[in-house]
Amino acid sequence: MKEVNFGEAALLQAYQPQAQGFGHSGPFIVPFFSMRKLRLVFNELADNESFEYANFEAFKHHVLSAVAPQLELSKWQAIAARR
Repeated sequence: MKEVNFGEAALLQAYQPQAQGFGHSGPFIVPFFSMRKLRLVFNELADNESFEYANFEAFKHHVLSAVAPQLELSKWQAIAARR
């Protein structure tokens, strides 16, 4: 039985067309993405008045729709660490 986290399920759709381009229909690797870390970063940034995302869903959509979601999260995490 394979367990899929909500974050992985969202990323699965982003990586599915890419995996089909390799000419095989076997399993493919989905990078690990921590929704908990995303929530922590959002909570740290939400305290600031100049933060551009009003709610967590908008921020999550922005990060998950990036070309490299893990790098996008790392960028926001670095911004949160500087504040």
